[in-house]
Amino acid sequence: MSLKSKLSRMKGHMQLSEKPERPQETKQTGDGQDWSSINGQLLFLEEQWTVYRELEYPLNYQLGSHRFSELKEVVQLWNESGLTHPLATNGLSGDQLIFFDTETTGLGTGTGNTIFLLGYCHVEGDVVKVKQFFLPGPAHEAAMYYHFLHDVKDLSNLVTYNGKAFDWPQVKTRHTLVRDQVPHLPKFGHYDLLHASRRLWKDTLPSCRLSIVEKEILDINREGDTPGSLAPLLYFDYLREKDPTIIEGVLRHNEMDVLGLIVLYIKLSKKILNKTANTFHETYEIARWFEKEKELKTAMSLYDYVAKSQSSRQNEAIFALGMLLKKDKQLEEAIECFVLLAEKETSASVKACIELAKIYEHQFKDLKKAIHYTELAYNRQKLIARILKEKKLLDDLRVRIERLNKKR
Repeated sequence: MSLKSKLSRMKGHMQLSEKPERPQETKQTGDGQDWSSINGQLLFLEEQWTVYRELEYPLNYQLGSHRFSELKEVVQLWNESGLTHPLATNGLSGDQLIFFDTETTGLGTGTGNTIFLLGYCHVEGDVVKVKQFFLPGPAHEAAMYYHFLHDVKDLSNLVTYNGKAFDWPQVKTRHTLVRDQVPHLPKFGHYDLLHASRRLWKDTLPSCRLSIVEKEILDINREGDTPGSLAPLLYFDYLREKDPTIIEGVLRHNEMDVLGLIVLYIKLSKKILNKTANTFHETYEIARWFEKEKELKTAMSLYDYVAKSQSSRQNEAIFALGMLLKKDKQLEEAIECFVLLAEKETSASVKACIELAKIYEHQFKDLKKAIHYTELAYNRQKLIARILKEKKLLDDLRVRIERLNKKR
């Protein structure tokens, strides 16, 4: 059975439940093609043209675990928090965010790879608008970028999934080929939700592909979805057949991609801002992220929460909390954390003993305790080295013991 025939059989199953009403567009044609059946209209640039498709969803529409209206709530929470974080909106409003994705003819980043669909959604008034710009053929690239860039000129911040590494660099590459005919690329801010998802879920999900995150984290189930991997094949099929219905499933797939980004941004923001129930693993990873961003007070509070649990991340949280307390000159509290770990026969125990030795040698000038904890670390590491054949730390500890004995 041909790919076109398979698609025809699937068409009846490619709609999500509770789909909102879509605006009817005036029937238009280009090269004899009728795009009205999929709400497409033609936009021209001299002899070139692009297919423009616009849809509206009400703010109270629920996709998976969240309603779109929650976007305004989380943006307000970020702005009120005053926190430094890669997902913080820093005074922006929700309608300044562009949830953006592309469909391409391949996964390469060179000029041989073509973007044939630019899609995004954003809040406009009391609706979420989805806007798509489709490339009907290689000769019409300038028209697609011209109308896309005019449409987004008043918006300033991209929200993508791997867009920093793939989508936007690819847009820049293709833009250079038509830059004399189209507006300049704006300097967008950029929120890449792939990096956020990996931080929270890389150890708990089989993969951080968007489809898996949607299903496992966002409760989004795409019934009858056209897989993204088929998009290039369907596009080439469209170029041969010039039948707009061939590409309908790809348009729908991209539509759900950009709408899913709204839900993912809401989910991540609520977890990071501690406005929803988190697992201890998620809390620990969020604490690490805040520590990286120098939000140490917030990080310490989250580490302390995990440290008091019986979770698998407890020891890591205790050690991380001890290190922050030490950095903050709260030495007695730091020692309490490290002593808790020193009493356990774990790899964290070795690190804790080393930190105790450093504190007693350099801050309290207590060489007896410094030697005690160094020897304890040495004996624990000797067992680990015997199993894992990690001898470097063992050699370092032996040198430390010899130095401390000479110093005493």
